[in-house]
Amino acid sequence: MLVPPARGQPVKARAIVALAALLAMSFPAVAVADVIVEPSSGTSFESRPSSEGQTYMCLGAGVRKYLFWKVYAMDFCVEESRARAEIDTYFAGPGQRYASLRGDALAEALRHDERFFGAMSSMRADKRAEMVFLRDASADTLRKSFVKNLQKSFGSGDAEGAMIGDFVSPIDHDVKAGNRAIFVTHPEGELVFAFGAKSRSLKRARVDAAFWTAYLGPDSPIGSLRDAVARGVANLRR
Repeated sequence: MLVPPARGQPVKARAIVALAALLAMSFPAVAVADVIVEPSSGTSFESRPSSEGQTYMCLGAGVRKYLFWKVYAMDFCVEESRARAEIDTYFAGPGQRYASLRGDALAEALRHDERFFGAMSSMRADKRAEMVFLRDASADTLRKSFVKNLQKSFGSGDAEGAMIGDFVSPIDHDVKAGNRAIFVTHPEGELVFAFGAKSRSLKRARVDAAFWTAYLGPDSPIGSLRDAVARGVANLRR
């Protein structure tokens, strides 16, 4: 039923109250999905996104900067059960010296340890990244950038060039700020790229480790992503 107006409430206010009550009855409450926010750009990502029927746990997000411009934001998400087991294996082995650390102390130790990022890049778990473009760019410029990065891992011969060219072919229109691309890797040796309604798959041994080393390794263009992942794993160790 309608909510009665308070005594002395103006006619306009009474109408607003009545409309609000009707809307409340007409539409169910909508749950707001949990998100993580990349602080430099304010870009939001789902904390537990899904791709190909798989749900992932996001460990953090960072932003790629070029001079004074923010180019894109990107998260790092993992298939939870397998990733937790891999992380436990890391702390039982190379990361054993950090076993007693928690919170800020652990995050700081991890962010300076390349073996930690090597373990994250090569862990045998499905991984997912969402890349959110923060600036407009031409399709040709974006394809060339992706091709250049992929050639570092796969080479630049004719066969490799054809393979990489097909892989980036979903980028068939100019990119606008706010557009998103999805990358999914499988430890069996597969990298899936989706942009808009199109997707491509690249199958090659250790392609998952090669892809993630580019973003989590020592030459990463997104240092803030490395920091966020170190913090995300430290938060799992409470």
